[in-house]
Amino acid sequence: MKKFAWVAGSAMLLAACGGSQDTRVPVELGSLVTPASAPWLQVEQDTQDVEVRGLEDSLTLKPTPPVSEVLQARLRQALAPEYFTDLVIHCEQVFAEMRVDPEATPASVTLELGTHCGIDARGVGPDKTYHASPSMPAPAGGDYAKALTRLLAAGSDDIARQLRADVKATAR
Repeated sequence: MKKFAWVAGSAMLLAACGGSQDTRVPVELGSLVTPASAPWLQVEQDTQDVEVRGLEDSLTLKPTPPVSEVLQARLRQALAPEYFTDLVIHCEQVFAEMRVDPEATPASVTLELGTHCGIDARGVGPDKTYHASPSMPAPAGGDYAKALTRLLAAGSDDIARQLRADVKATAR
């Protein structure tokens, strides 16, 4: 009876090993967070993993600090020169997901990055969703952690550019 239980347990363990694997990779993003003084710009903090879609196996990136913290730091740094009295920006619902297109020539990876921001400039201002989709060739050796770092910097800078244009239009 013990032998049967051992064989059955081994078979179940081997069956569990087949199919796709769920891999979780830590990603250090501290190099993207630089000190900036702009307390009037807040991004709602949320710890979220970044799923990498389009691969045979499941891959989840676990960024530290979270994407929302990196986005806040980069937006604060980029928009600090645009400040005027009574300007307040609040962003929430940060979204980040990577997608691999193995059929592209060469294979590419894209980061979908977005957030919803409200600009309050002396009581008026737009309330809208900002989105960026930076791409790059898929990393050799599958180093999607390094790709996330590059794409997150580019995407944050693109959202900062969009937000800056709306802040300037509101300042009039």
